[in-house]
Amino acid sequence: MNTIQSYFYLMKNNLIKQMRSYSFLIVVGISIFIGYACVPSAAAGYEVFYIGGVRGIYNSAWLGGMVAMLSTLLLWLFGFYMLRSQISDDQRFKVGQIIAATPISNIRYISSKVLSNFLVLIVIELIMIFAFMAMQLIRGESYEFNLLSYFAPFLFIALPSLLVLASLTVLFDVIPGLKGIIGNIIFFCLWIFFSVISIVSPNSFWDLYGLDAIRSDMVEEAAKKYSFIATSKEGGSFGYYPIEGKISTFNWQGVDWDTHILTQRIAWVIIALILIIVSSMVFNRFKKQKQNKFEGKLSLFEDKKSLVTKTELQSGFKLSPIQKERSIRLSRLISAELRIMLKGYSIWWYLLVLGSIAGSLFLPLNKIMSWLPFAMILPIAIWSQMGTREKHYFTRELILSSCPPLYKFFAVWISGVFITLLVSSGVLIHFLMEGQITNFGSWVIGALFVPTLSLALGIISGSRKLFEVIYMLWWYLGPVNDLPYLDFLGISTSHQVMYLILIVLFLLLAITIQQMQTGNLHLGRKNKISEKDLSTGGYHEKFKQ
Repeated sequence: MNTIQSYFYLMKNNLIKQMRSYSFLIVVGISIFIGYACVPSAAAGYEVFYIGGVRGIYNSAWLGGMVAMLSTLLLWLFGFYMLRSQISDDQRFKVGQIIAATPISNIRYISSKVLSNFLVLIVIELIMIFAFMAMQLIRGESYEFNLLSYFAPFLFIALPSLLVLASLTVLFDVIPGLKGIIGNIIFFCLWIFFSVISIVSPNSFWDLYGLDAIRSDMVEEAAKKYSFIATSKEGGSFGYYPIEGKISTFNWQGVDWDTHILTQRIAWVIIALILIIVSSMVFNRFKKQKQNKFEGKLSLFEDKKSLVTKTELQSGFKLSPIQKERSIRLSRLISAELRIMLKGYSIWWYLLVLGSIAGSLFLPLNKIMSWLPFAMILPIAIWSQMGTREKHYFTRELILSSCPPLYKFFAVWISGVFITLLVSSGVLIHFLMEGQITNFGSWVIGALFVPTLSLALGIISGSRKLFEVIYMLWWYLGPVNDLPYLDFLGISTSHQVMYLILIVLFLLLAITIQQMQTGNLHLGRKNKISEKDLSTGGYHEKFKQ
């Protein structure tokens, strides 16, 4: 009973903690928006799930299958970045030492974290299901509700996939090399891999998302009514597909869940349990790195000469006098920000950046255009810390008392832009040498846009993860896959005016939110001081009486 109670309270506290966070509200908002955008009306002129220009009637079976496919595909991306740092947060907030001193075992602690994250994912999944139920009523193509058609895909498709995701959020948080930005990039590649497998390799065991079980049945039912579907290469894919005229529909009644599908899904549940066991074995229980025992001697064993020398040095040690300046130099702040941003990276990262600059500068332009976007993934660890460092290291009040917030804001922004232009210097010089003025202008605007986006999202969320997930998705869909309006580098299509407007809007938004946060900090400090004065005054009055 004590074990069950401990699991219950751990999961309850984690769920409450997540539901109070801004990231949870953002993901819930995205889920509700997906429920609206992915169930377009017949006259909307677009489709999200494309089967040769036809779709199923919006009944419980069709919408239940759609929400199961979309939730597993999208929650894997947004849910991972939202939940992946639960153990790191325990260590950062000094809770890890308390947990390490308790008799709770590694397997219980790790499994409770996995189950807590799993519970949060289930809550978001249920919100998406209720959103699709509401859209069934709004669209009005079928008013017959069948709860089994909604919850059978949720049980057989979504739950095993989300359990694997919950176990990966913990595994990536206990392996030292996967805790930071490298782990985020590896998981993004893993998400793309499983997304491609689900579409390219039907009836495969590696269909972790379970898309093929629903998608192939939808396509097969559509081919019975529309013969051209059987000869078409369109096997059902997600995206934005413009449709002219009225969309043809068919009636789909759901998947017949056979033992083959259920066996594959149970296998993924077993894999999730194995990942939990591996995580508990790798977990170091918040142990710090061992320091050298002979790094310093105890004062008991120090000789008298060293003690005398130390005493003399300490007595003669003087602090430098404080010099008050009339104005703060922005150049000095920018220099300090640059040193902080570039600190802590290995020599291999600098060699990789230098190699990218040299390759962009000297190789022929027609041969390097395909991998030019990868130059804009190298500084992602630098961008993601913009606007989040003070909250992460609890130095907001210290920074606030040292310089005006706007000086700090523009020092961070200018430093981020400078590093982006420095990393892109080989590309920019090559564009000028080749006379590619349009590409040069688009790349410069892209170099301004990315740090601005990072700073705005960092100030809004206070976390690196929001920028990392949005930027990786934007970068993959835009510069890599040439999706219109998302190519912020202008490699395929140039939208300079649109991105200039976005830069201005994000800057104004970031400045506004920063000023609001600064005002809240000042107000909170005044309230604390006034409460302290009142309590002190009340104590003195009582003492006098």
